[in-house]
Amino acid sequence: MAEPKQEKPKGLRLVAITVLTLMAKHPELCFGIFVIITSIISNYSSSVLEKNVLHPPKHPKPFFPPGSSVLDYPWGDLMPVADLLMKRELLVVLYYAPWCDESMRARAEYSKAARFLQDKVLFVAINCWWPQGACKTNYKFHRFPEIFVYHTTIDGIRYSGPILAEYIIRFVEELMYPLTFLYSEDMILNFVSKQDNSIIGFFEFNSSPQPPGFIQFFYAAIRLMEKNPLQPIRCGVITQQYLADELGLTDKEEIIMIRTFNESLLYPRTSNLTSSNIWKWALLHKEQPIVQWLNLPGHKSLELSTAIDKRPALLVFAPVNHVHPTNYYLNMVREVGLLYHYCHEVPYLEFFLRQSMRDRAHVFQSYADQQKLCKNFYEVQEKQFSYPDRNCCVSLVGADNNLHNSKKICDFCRYMEKKLTPALPQSCNLGPSLLFAEDAVFGSRIQAPFCLDALDNYNTNEYRTLCCRECKIDISYKSCASISSRRSNDNFVRQSKSSLKKNICRKLTLQKTQNLLKPSQFIRDFEASFIPVNFTGSACRTNRTLSLYFLDTSLNSALLEKLNVLRSVAIQKPFVIIIDKKNEANFILRESFSRKNLANFIQNYTESALERHLRSESPKQSCDTRSHDDICVQEVTSQTFHSVVMQQEKDVVLLITAKWCGFCISFSHIYLQLAKYFSLAKDLLFARIDADKNDLRWEFTLDSYPTILFFPAYRKEDSVIFPSNVSRTLPNLIKFILSHATSEVKTDTVVDICSKTCVSHNRRQVVRAMTHLRARKRNIKRRLNLLLQRRAQGRVVVEGGLRSLWVRYRTVQRKVWKASLLQKLLFSHTHERLSQSVLKKHFVDILKDRDLKQYQVKHDEL
Repeated sequence: MAEPKQEKPKGLRLVAITVLTLMAKHPELCFGIFVIITSIISNYSSSVLEKNVLHPPKHPKPFFPPGSSVLDYPWGDLMPVADLLMKRELLVVLYYAPWCDESMRARAEYSKAARFLQDKVLFVAINCWWPQGACKTNYKFHRFPEIFVYHTTIDGIRYSGPILAEYIIRFVEELMYPLTFLYSEDMILNFVSKQDNSIIGFFEFNSSPQPPGFIQFFYAAIRLMEKNPLQPIRCGVITQQYLADELGLTDKEEIIMIRTFNESLLYPRTSNLTSSNIWKWALLHKEQPIVQWLNLPGHKSLELSTAIDKRPALLVFAPVNHVHPTNYYLNMVREVGLLYHYCHEVPYLEFFLRQSMRDRAHVFQSYADQQKLCKNFYEVQEKQFSYPDRNCCVSLVGADNNLHNSKKICDFCRYMEKKLTPALPQSCNLGPSLLFAEDAVFGSRIQAPFCLDALDNYNTNEYRTLCCRECKIDISYKSCASISSRRSNDNFVRQSKSSLKKNICRKLTLQKTQNLLKPSQFIRDFEASFIPVNFTGSACRTNRTLSLYFLDTSLNSALLEKLNVLRSVAIQKPFVIIIDKKNEANFILRESFSRKNLANFIQNYTESALERHLRSESPKQSCDTRSHDDICVQEVTSQTFHSVVMQQEKDVVLLITAKWCGFCISFSHIYLQLAKYFSLAKDLLFARIDADKNDLRWEFTLDSYPTILFFPAYRKEDSVIFPSNVSRTLPNLIKFILSHATSEVKTDTVVDICSKTCVSHNRRQVVRAMTHLRARKRNIKRRLNLLLQRRAQGRVVVEGGLRSLWVRYRTVQRKVWKASLLQKLLFSHTHERLSQSVLKKHFVDILKDRDLKQYQVKHDEL
């Protein structure tokens, strides 16, 4: 027999076998092929790597519209900005990313601030996201936007306050004038009364135009503004020796920190007088503010958590008008806080309170004056502010060299025959004169009052006069200032007044543009006797001490919504809440806001006399329990919790959930099936509550969601929770409810789920129960007859045993009667007759027969 022919390989298989055979015979050929393939792959891969597979970024466009007051650098240039800084003392820079939503929202506010301050400070914007820009290369910002203010000799000062026009303007204006010069004791007291920490430096300007250490003190004041722009440590300067003696400053270039409730501190002599040392020393020894302004950043942070973790916190949400220098509502809260923390004797405390009230009252008066001033300001012609007059005068103020408690005020004037007219304006140039020099005037030791004619450069058309008078220091500062003020026909005064009027009116326009609350809408509260009994110093007499915080309502709408406060109500009036995190309790001031009500609110919390506030949604419409078509799950809120869950005649199953809980969403369909299973149980109610929006009392507060609570009828205090170690399946939930529910609920459930097979099975069970009960009845009756025969024969019978046997007989007889009724029901059953309450009641009594354990019915049997 011929052998079968072997099939030859074809296609790729043949090629592979051929290549392998050649490689086995010629290994050098294999190596050459490997080198060639490797070189091809390397060349190909390098060409792929060199190729730019990404689209280049689009060229940046200007972020600010044409004509804006902001100088925009969309290409991220830094050198032009550095050149601008060499020419200007202050420069405000916004670093932005054009795709950033926060940067887009900040654009309008930044433009408003730039337009308002365009005559004083230059505003710049730099695109710090453009990859090829110098800003992106040199600076690494973690978020946008960022605002920095640059001084010619100081590094960038970061602005960390709210990005709103009024806040930015206020910050820049305070950086322009970070120091307050103090010329009297009244000015010092007024300056100290407005803040919890203030620093005053003593510098004498007589020896040199720039005393040693003054510039470093100036830089430190700017840095303190940067640390907390809303509540900075203010810095003041005194130049007179007698004021320094009052403050205990013995040497020049000395610095003192004055704190409200703690003793004052002198800057250590051993430390060099540098801006960094002053700044660090001030922050290290500063006193905690009586009322701390809480500036939440608007993104995820620990600011609020840190505040309420330390101790219970009182939060005051109030509208803020940052256009005006006085924060009206913050001052009101601070007045209450001064007395709340008044544990030890504080000098000038009454002065501080009166001064704060005067400042708040001044807000109303100044606002009324500003409205009158600006009513027709823009309609008045400019020539009415030029004050053309034949007199050209300036006023000089200096201290007497002999008497340190007096001042000399000298008016130096030039009288001209030719009047100035708007058509032919002439500058008020007094020309060079030795008498005009301050040293010449006050160094001559002329006894005031004095007046003389100056004949320098005298001609027939003009001459000059010098008139001096004294101003005693014991006169109030304001009176002295009015005497020594420059005359209105001074050119510098005329320009300053006109500029001041324009600035005031522009701020009122900004107030309207920003939709800020007008001072006339503030709550008026200037009654001196507002303190309740035993309130002063109560912070030191109890362990329940509160920290006081102040928040701007318009910046914290999300927090107000979380606290379930209507924003439309809270934005116009202050809203006060106490958050006690440790005890998981919140308390809200229900009365109208005033200093007296605020003090009473704090005192009632200290005495545990406040009722806890429970957040609650609006009550929701209840479902119709009479309808069997739909599943009824009642939505419960904090307001309706007691009326729904605490119904004495019903068993209530409560599901506690939260909308952000993913497990709650997956569990909801099981809960609906459970409610459907017990749909015909009239005495069982299923309810649900969103615990994220509705606070529960502390005994029902839980740490995890979802959670099921069962409240039994007539025993609400015995509420039980579904075990956490048991899986939340439908059979387990049914067993949990049946094990704690009342007998009526069990019967309703049994009747509802009993099918024809169930009825047939229970018919047989009832027949067996009837047979057993009748046998027990005959047995008890026979024993009872025997005992009665013995007693009739005169034999001794235990009466207690006879009565007990008689009670048992009556009980069994009653059960036989009820079982017979149930037997009739089962053998002539319909669904309607099974639902009759009377028959169900008899059936429940049969189930209670503990002697028939073998006939105890499960949840699917009668």
